[in-house]
Parts: sequence; C-alpha cells; structure tokens
Amino acid sequence: MITRLTFLFMTMLLLMVSSAYANEKIFTVINHTDGVIRVWGKSNDYKFGRIKPKTIADCTCNALYNKDCFDKKGGKAKIKLALEGKNGIDLWSGDTCTKLYIEPGTFIDVTLDTDGRHIKCAIIDKYEVRQPLPSFEKADTNKDGKIDEKEAEAIHLKTNFGDFDKDLNRELNPEEFDRAINKINIFRGVPF
Repeated sequence: MITRLTFLFMTMLLLMVSSAYANEKIFTVINHTDGVIRVWGKSNDYKFGRIKPKTIADCTCNALYNKDCFDKKGGKAKIKLALEGKNGIDLWSGDTCTKLYIEPGTFIDVTLDTDGRHIKCAIIDKYEVRQPLPSFEKADTNKDGKIDEKEAEAIHLKTNFGDFDKDLNRELNPEEFDRAINKINIFRGVPF
C-alpha cells in the first residue's frame, strides 16, 4: 500500500521530470550522407550521439546530462560534427562542421564534401518533410508510360519537375523519375 508520503514524493518526482522535458532545447541534424554522423558539444564534454545515414534526428543534452548545453554567449551551444569511418574509429570532419555555435531549434544540413571523405555543414532556416513518392507505375495514372506535369503535380513533384526532365519534353520517363526519387528527402526520423 502506498503511503501518503510516498505518493507525494512520486508526484514531485514526476513533476520534475515532466518539467525537464518541457524545457528541453533541441537542434536537428539532417544527415544526407551514406555514413554515420557523430555529434559532440562543449569541446567533447557532451556526446549527443550518432545520426544514422540518410536520417533526420533531433539532438539534445538535457535528457543525457540533465544540464543545459546552450550555455554559451547569447544562449548558444558549441557543437561539432564528424563523419564516422567505415571502421567505426576514424572520424572525418570539415571546416564548416568543427565549431558551430547554434541556438535551440537550429537545423543543420550535413552533406558529403567534394573530396568524398569530409563533410559540409550548413545552418538552414527550415526543411520540408515530404510524403514518400509512389512508384512509377502508380504515379502514371493514365498508363501511357510517362509522367506528365499533371501527374507530377498530383504527387507533389511539380515544383521540381524541371530539375528532373533532362530531355526537356515536359514529361518524365522511368529513368528521370527514378533520378527524382533518389534526390528527394522523404522521411523524418527514418532513412530516406
């Protein structure tokens, strides 16, 4: 039987935990690479974790350390990111990923640098999460073997249509459609 004192203690504990989660400050990492991204803060004192390839993940230090990592001047956090080598030991960063001063709610877009080994980090204003694109067969509603602009608009591909129509005939063949699907980020929190 729960005593009144135990009940009071449990209630206070629950309120403290829920208050900590309500005040949690996060930043989001969008990993466009085919490798794992490691994230650190405060000159290696905080390890936010590993971001799987082709995923979008929210990061925080409150849940891990019960401290506010956004304690730099202006309420910012100092973080760095690195691409984990295939052996799980080597780390490859880039000039734009080693000293990022970010505010809560920041979105960090991570891509592979031109050398194919290091990463590039960019602070972006926002990102758009899209629904998965259907297969070519499902998108081709009139079954003519191509995706016209009307069919592209129906699957929310209209704004990017010109980027994928390489032969400029105002329709996408199966190869162009596949290229479009491979370029668009479509999931949050799971591989895209």
